[in-house]
Amino acid sequence: MITLMLRHNVGALIYCSARKRISVSNPPGLDLENEDKHKLNIPSLPAFEMYTGLEFTKTIQYLKLKPESTFILSARYGLIRGDQVIIPYEAKITLSNYRAVVDGWVRNVNGNRGIRSFIDSKFNLLVVRLSKPYMLAMDYLVSKLGLNPCVGDRIIVYSPILGPFDECPNVELIRVRGQGDYVKRIINLQH
Repeated sequence: MITLMLRHNVGALIYCSARKRISVSNPPGLDLENEDKHKLNIPSLPAFEMYTGLEFTKTIQYLKLKPESTFILSARYGLIRGDQVIIPYEAKITLSNYRAVVDGWVRNVNGNRGIRSFIDSKFNLLVVRLSKPYMLAMDYLVSKLGLNPCVGDRIIVYSPILGPFDECPNVELIRVRGQGDYVKRIINLQH
């Protein structure tokens, strides 16, 4: 009974993947201000279905996540929930652009649509998988907006750094060596 309850209250914060279910020629990038125009011409899907990268799909599969308990740090959209409808795009967060990207999300009405839902969540277990540039972006985002990212009783961070989760109680940092190492660890995660 306890195992089922814990499994029901598992959430994840993961970064977007370059691989998308829909591909288009000349996909948009960081131009979130043109979202309404792009949506007229480009097919869309919920984020939960759009991203097809290995880490993304394995996290969903092994944690048995639902769209409403999956949060994605998207280079184009900011912090979104898995059920947010998005278009395919080509953009990424780097060590040199993360501040400018976050500033763009904050300025644009189409950015960070999942942030309130994330902050209001309460998970027994929150699994965080962000690369260093995405973790720096998340850290900058929560500090810029004055938010507390500690939304799990137990938080496991798979990243080189803890970023904004550094002050969270019951947080554990697991440094992973690439995609294969992460997938192996997520498969073996007991929750």
